[in-house]
This record gives sequence, structure tokens and C-alpha cells, in this order.
Amino acid sequence: MVTFAQLRHATFESLDKAGDTWNGVAGHTEQIAGQIRSGVLQPLTGVAPGSLAPGGTRAWTGVAADEATREIGLLADELTAFHYEALAVTAALRRARSAFEAARQTLLRAIGDAEALGATVAADGTVTLPPLPPEDRNDPDAIAYRRRKWDELQQYVEAMRKAVSAATEADTTATATLRALDPTEVDPATRPGAVDNAKADVIGAVGMPKDRKDVPAWWAAVDPAIRSQLMELTPDRLIEAGILDPTYVWSPPTDGAGPFNVREPGAGERSFRAFAGLLVAGGDFKGNTDAARHLQHFLDATGEPLTVDVDRMLRDDPGFRVHVDSLLATNDAAWRETALAAYREAGGAPVAVPVETPRSRTNDYTFPQGSQSNWFTAVGSQACVVSGLVTVRPGSDGKPAVAMQYQVNVWDRYNWDSGKSTNIAGISVSDSDMQGLHQTGLAQEYNLSGRSTPSTRTVSDTGPVLPAGTGERYADREGGRTDAGRETR
Repeated sequence: MVTFAQLRHATFESLDKAGDTWNGVAGHTEQIAGQIRSGVLQPLTGVAPGSLAPGGTRAWTGVAADEATREIGLLADELTAFHYEALAVTAALRRARSAFEAARQTLLRAIGDAEALGATVAADGTVTLPPLPPEDRNDPDAIAYRRRKWDELQQYVEAMRKAVSAATEADTTATATLRALDPTEVDPATRPGAVDNAKADVIGAVGMPKDRKDVPAWWAAVDPAIRSQLMELTPDRLIEAGILDPTYVWSPPTDGAGPFNVREPGAGERSFRAFAGLLVAGGDFKGNTDAARHLQHFLDATGEPLTVDVDRMLRDDPGFRVHVDSLLATNDAAWRETALAAYREAGGAPVAVPVETPRSRTNDYTFPQGSQSNWFTAVGSQACVVSGLVTVRPGSDGKPAVAMQYQVNVWDRYNWDSGKSTNIAGISVSDSDMQGLHQTGLAQEYNLSGRSTPSTRTVSDTGPVLPAGTGERYADREGGRTDAGRETR
């Protein structure tokens, strides 16, 4: 169990050194295994490492050669398994280090906040306030003020308790993870699944969260070299789990029609609800299927979030593709330098660095009303963040090769503002009338969101950019009916 005093005065130099040492061991064993395969096995078998082609000319043949090849192959596999076990130890140590540091920072902030209120925090974590002066001990106002201060202090006391608890949990997790790892049990001759088991140990040691919304923060805390190894081991699983998602968390705007279902509908609202239903039924807004779908979801009045196809947005609107490419190009140099710095710090080992464009109004996108009537009516303007992973690996020419996988993320609120109108299928529809449906419970505003399928690109000043919007994607909207270009009554 971690004590208050231990966490308060903790330093992590030894933990950092242990992680660096195990990471170095992992790298060296990988290098030796590769040298054995390319420098010994390949000449013996006449087959390049990893090749599925039949063997060519062998330098040595016969029973002894076959036995030597088998034994050397087992040795290379044993080194590979040891490499992954050492990497799992590194991952467990890095994970513990990150959790301990986060807990300590939380504790120190809580101590500082408590002391700012005049409290004393003892070595064992006991928190006290100085006694009232004798002249105030019978003063009801002074007593009440001290009680309020004590009540306010309790939130910091609780934060300290949680910080120590989090450190204890991290210590328990690290202990269990490290005890489950045994780098000595990597002999593929006695454990045929040694390499695969060691790979699974790496994945288990990093402790990936089950909830997708927690994945980006976890992924950002993983060591860059370990991220790269994980991407080699199980890229599809990681991408499906959400490692390309942004750390940015979108919040819906506060404008719109206000509270839902706060008054009884009148004849006017019921009549307009029937009219809106006819708009949806009448030919899907002349082919504007997404606009019809979004309006229908509004009329269904569930308030449930709706996911839309970002890939199709990108394919439908060249301007949106240009916008995304511009965001990527603007950030290329900074992303490249960040990734190369991590690569240098890792001593030239492959690294993977999560990146994302900053969230700002200037990075948002509004669909043009004329050429994109479907998406303009369905979404209008949307918040947009491009997020992904920049990887650096040694290139065949000895120079680092920098590449990126990314996805386009969008958000919006399907809502309505006073004083505006929207042209739907040639009919001017008042936002105020739409607001009335929400306020009377006949329809309900909701959030839209989506992300594209991953795309790959070169991260360089002159590298080619693969066109976005080539897969199945999903999307969102933000700002709702406050979009630029809407008509004002």
C-alpha cells in the first residue's frame, strides 16, 4: 500500500532508469534475433528471413545442417520472445510511472489548495485548521465562517484520499502485471507458443481501457516506442479501439430551441408537425436524402445522437476534401518535427506519436448552400478535427521514413435559432416554427457526430497526399442552425 508521505515525496528516477534499461534490453535482443536470422539462418537455408518462397542454394546440407538450422531457428525465436517479454516489462513500468506521477500531481494540487485555505497538512495526511482566537470562540459569525471553510476543505481532503488510492491501485496493478511476466520462460522448444504468448503479454501490460472515450488519453500516455511496437503487433485492434480518435471532447452549443417539451402543443404546432412530416415523405427533399433523414430524426423526437457518413461527405463535396487537406498541410511540419524528436530520443527505434489539429472556429467547415444543398440542409456548419498517428521508422536509405494514419472527426447540433429560416425543397421554413415543435415535445433537437475511415499519407514538405474520403466514414454537425448563409427573416 502506498502511504500519503511516500506519494507526497516520491521521485521516479529509479523507475525511469528501470524502464529505460528494460527498453534497451528489448531493443538489443530484437537486433540480435534479426542478425541471427539474416546472418546465419539465411545462408544456411537459402531463404530470406520471413520468406515463403522455397529454399534456394544452401551452403550446408544434410542431417547435421537440418539439426543446426532447427536449433538456431529456436534460438532466434527465443530471443524474439524474450524481446517481447522485455517490452512487456517496459510497458508495465512506464504505465506505473505515468499513474504514479498523475496521482502525485493530484495530491500536490490538493495540498496546495488546502494550505491556501489556511489548513495544515501533516506528514501522515491529517488536515487541520488553526483554532479560533479566544475572542472569536463565542462569535456565531466567526464559528459559522470556520465551519464553511472546513466544509470547503473537505473536497481537497477527498482529492488527497483519492490520489493515494489511485497510487495504491497503480502499485497493485504493476505488481500483478510484473509477477505474471517471466522473461525466463521463453524457450520455444518447450513452449511452442512462446512468441505469441509474449506478444499477448505486451498487449496486456499496457492496460488498454475498454471504454473508447478513455482510449485517446491512455494512448497519449504510452511510450512512443511501445506504441510503435503495439502497432506492429495488432494495428487493426488498436484502430478499432479508437487510438486515432482525438483527445478533444466536443460539447454541444447552448443555443437552439431551449428546454424540450415544456408546454402543450397547440393547433398551430400540430399542423406544422404534419406539414414537416409531408416534407420528409414528399420525395426525400428532391434527392436530399441526408437532409430528409436528419429532419425525420428530429421529428421522431427521441433526442438520441445520430451518426452520419463522413466518407460520403468527403466524396460529395470537393471543398470539404480541400479543407481537410489544408488542415493536414498546415500541421505537417510541426507533426514531423515532433515525431522526429521522439525518434531521436528513442535512439533511432521506431516510434508512433498521436497528433490532432487544434479545435477552432477557423478549422470548422460550412457546406456551400448552392452546390451542396443536401449537406447544407442536413448539417450546415460542423466542428472539424483531424486526428491520427505519425510513425517514424528507419528507411531503406538510412533516413527516417515518416508516415501518418488519420481520420476526420466532425460534430454538430441539429437545432434551431430564432429569427431565421431555411429553404427546404423550395419552401421557406421558419426556425421559430421548428423551435415550437421541440418546445412542445412534437420533435427534439439532437447531436450529430461521425468519423471517417483511416487514410494514410506521407508527412513531409513535399510528400504526396492520398485523397481522403475513399472508405466508409461517419460524421457530425455543430452550431446547428446558426450556420453561415442561412436566411434571416
